Amino acid sequence: MAGSNNGNTQLDDSSEYDRKSEVQAFDDSKPVIENKSDSDAATKFSLPVIDLGGSGKSAAQRADIVREIKDACENWGFFQIVNHEIPSSVMEKLLEGVHHFHEQDPEVKKDFYSRDVTRKFTYNTNFDLHKA
Repeated sequence: MAGSNNGNTQLDDSSEYDRKSEVQAFDDSKPVIENKSDSDAATKFSLPVIDLGGSGKSAAQRADIVREIKDACENWGFFQIVNHEIPSSVMEKLLEGVHHFHEQDPEVKKDFYSRDVTRKFTYNTNFDLHKA
């Protein structure tokens, strides 16, 4: 809680807020995010596009690609890769699987909610939830 004394803001440390317990309770609830991909409210924006077409070329070109990936990760958190040589059929099957998973009933998806990195498939919220 914050208060003001002659224009100076002071924080009240007597708060009983326990973020660690609140985050753990959230994680234990196994939250399920609904599929909103068909929503008209989806925001349109341009995300970083990284072209791997030069990855088999010079060391300088590969270093540029690595830098682009690093920048995209740090500034956006995600990016699109083109010229990756993964067949379209494989990409389509992957997207079908993702859509199928997210269209399932929330109770079904909760069975996959885990932070156990040794499991073959997991579903969870941000990876650093307990560290942020």
